[in-house]
Amino acid sequence: MDSKRKQAGRTALPFAVAAALAVAAHAGQGCGDNRLPPRDLPRADEQRPLPRWYPERAWSEQGGESQVYIEGKIVFDTSKAVIRPGSEKTLETLLQFLKEHPEVTRLRIEGHTDAQSSEEHNQQLSARRALAVADWLVDRGVENIRLIAVGFGESRPLGPNEIAAGRSENRRVEFHVAEVNGRPFQGQDPYAGGLALEVLSLEERKLRAAQAAQPKAPPPRKAFVATGDEIKPVPVKPPTDAEGPEGEPLTPSAPAKEAPAKGGAPPTGGG
Repeated sequence: MDSKRKQAGRTALPFAVAAALAVAAHAGQGCGDNRLPPRDLPRADEQRPLPRWYPERAWSEQGGESQVYIEGKIVFDTSKAVIRPGSEKTLETLLQFLKEHPEVTRLRIEGHTDAQSSEEHNQQLSARRALAVADWLVDRGVENIRLIAVGFGESRPLGPNEIAAGRSENRRVEFHVAEVNGRPFQGQDPYAGGLALEVLSLEERKLRAAQAAQPKAPPPRKAFVATGDEIKPVPVKPPTDAEGPEGEPLTPSAPAKEAPAKGGAPPTGGG
C-alpha cells in the first residue's frame, strides 16, 4: 500500500515541476517585453481639415453635393483673366472629369476673388476668369453649351481678407455640377445667383475676333434726293393799331417847335 503511494508521488512530481516552470517562464516573458503600447489615433477635431479643392472623394449624383473637388489650384495674373503656367494639371483633371461624366450636361465654373478692389471690379474680374477656364475647355473639345461661367467676386470668402493667407484662399475657381441629364441638379438655380457671361463656341470666338480686328468704316452718307419746287403758304400776321405796316411797333415822335410869326416881335422872355 505504501509502495503504491510513493510511486504515485514520484509520478505527480514531474508534472507539478513542469507546470511551475511554465508559469515562471510566462511571467518572465511579460517582464522582459520592451514593446511600446499601441498609439491612439488623433481625434477628428484634432485633424487638420483638407483644402476645399482637394479630391477627398469622387463626385457622384447619389452623393448629393454639387461641388467637384479637383486637386491643385488655377492661378491667374494679378488683376487679369490670364491663366498662369502651372495650372495645366488641374485643368487636365477637370477635362478628364467631363469626359468621364457625360451625365453632367452642364458644369458651373465659379470665379472668386479677394476684397482688394471695388466690388464691381472684383465681380467682373471673377466672371472673366471663370470664362477663361471655360474657353480653355472649349478649345479642347468640350461643347460650350455644357459650361456656365459665373463670377461672385468677393461675396463668398473662405478666409479673412485682412491677412495674405486668407486672400490667397479667397482667390480661387470652383466647379459645381449644375445640370444632370438635362435637369437642374437637385432643382437648384444653375447660375446660383452669380454674374454670368456667355460661353461661345470656338468658331464664334474666332469670328468675333476677326470682326473686331477689321477697321471700322465710316457710316455711309445719305444720298441727296431732290424735292422739286414747292409753294408753301407763309402766314402773315395783320398789323395792329400799335404796329406799322410791316408789323413793327410805332415810336412816338417828338413835338414840333413853333415857328415865329413873320413880322412879329420875337417872344419875350422873363424879366
